[in-house]
Amino acid sequence: MRRIFQGALFLALLVSLVGTGWAQPNIPKDKIPQDLPAQIKTAVENLYSTDAATRAQAAMQLGEMGEQAKPAIPFLASLLGDDQAVELQIPGADITNSTSPGIEAAVALGRIGPAALEPVMTALKDKNDKVRLLAAAALEEMADPKAVDALIVALKDPNQDVQATAARALGQINDPKAVGPLMAALQDKNAPVRASAVFALAELGDIKAAPAVTKTLKDQDPKVRRLAVLALAEINDPKALPAMMAALNDKDAAVRAGAAWALGEMGDPKAVEPLLKALKDADPQVRGEAVAALGKLKNPKAEKAMLAALKDDDLSVRLQAMKALGALGSMNPVKPLMEAAKEDNHSVKSAAALALGQIGDAQAGQALLPLLQDQNSYVRGVAANALGQLRLFRAVRPLVAALQDKDPFVRYNATVALGQIGYPQAVRPLILRLKDENSCIREAAAIALQQITGKNFALNQANWNKYWEDNKETFLSSCAKGLCKH
Repeated sequence: MRRIFQGALFLALLVSLVGTGWAQPNIPKDKIPQDLPAQIKTAVENLYSTDAATRAQAAMQLGEMGEQAKPAIPFLASLLGDDQAVELQIPGADITNSTSPGIEAAVALGRIGPAALEPVMTALKDKNDKVRLLAAAALEEMADPKAVDALIVALKDPNQDVQATAARALGQINDPKAVGPLMAALQDKNAPVRASAVFALAELGDIKAAPAVTKTLKDQDPKVRRLAVLALAEINDPKALPAMMAALNDKDAAVRAGAAWALGEMGDPKAVEPLLKALKDADPQVRGEAVAALGKLKNPKAEKAMLAALKDDDLSVRLQAMKALGALGSMNPVKPLMEAAKEDNHSVKSAAALALGQIGDAQAGQALLPLLQDQNSYVRGVAANALGQLRLFRAVRPLVAALQDKDPFVRYNATVALGQIGYPQAVRPLILRLKDENSCIREAAAIALQQITGKNFALNQANWNKYWEDNKETFLSSCAKGLCKH
């Protein structure tokens, strides 16, 4: 599958790298080596087409060849200035992508790898802003440490988009040498550069950068502040905790939500009280992230507030509350979650089932068993999974019936659940699952059979059939006496 740059080319599109200009390779066409492999030679010749889509398609094809396309490097590098807009279909997908021959050339150079490094670093000094930007994007894709010095220089490029892309590339390369220059870039006058520097420092995760990143929590641009809270979660410096908790009061809701998420990731119990206050935030995204963070912290003091969040007006907050209560593991939420499992909303039912499975209280079976008949296959599958975690004997028959479900997700979870419960009467139905059309279910059946019997015949159905015939009387007799493992 074609790989698309995860940030650099997206930015390239945003800054209108696609345009109307045509710049064919500046190498005369008659300089194309005649001894190139036929496929490469044809693609290189197509880089000279008067049709932009043909040029872009040719560059894409060369990128798909990877390292084999090394002979095409100089021709691709000289195509970086071709910004004529085209709509190109992505191979293997039913969608088109707005692009240009230059963008596709950058993608190709990035995929070819180290052999393209020197020409791309040379392009990073080109007088054309768009060529430099695409060169930086290609270096981001390569993530080659040899490019660090050139990218550090590019942090001071006159074009802010080149600077920003260079910063992200340095984050991808993850060389400690870049920490100082990236910290300096946090003072840049352009917000996109500051934002990219924060992002890169998050990738590097160097604790020396924490004080500088903490200061950006007061940046005038909300995007920079949003990235700062995420970066500080990655760096995880305890000294940043007060500033992170203060960010729960930021005027931008996305910053507040990010801060809540980050505090959950950092795992410091001092964040519990500020997060409890954040559950009263006017923005549902903030409340949702706050309750999720409290679930990660697993502090019993938060249980009452989490239970209250089950009645929040916003569905996403309620779902996060269920997940958090499941992680907490207390028995107190069982009854409210059982009630939630009766609602009409499939998302609510599945979230409640997951939480009940995590808590592990046997009384939850009353709510989970009916969900095996739910119209929604995801709900049925999650219910099967939860029943396996409860290890309920009375769930065996319904789970055996679920082995015939038309949806593989349900069959898989029912198979796993029967292995967890360990009831011998499930052996015969599980042996039949060794012929399931889905390989994951076949593997799960073999594991479940091993869990129940202690034997390992893998996927050999003949051996399992023989084992069953030799031992079924013992199993059935034990079950009749109430000695079955469950």
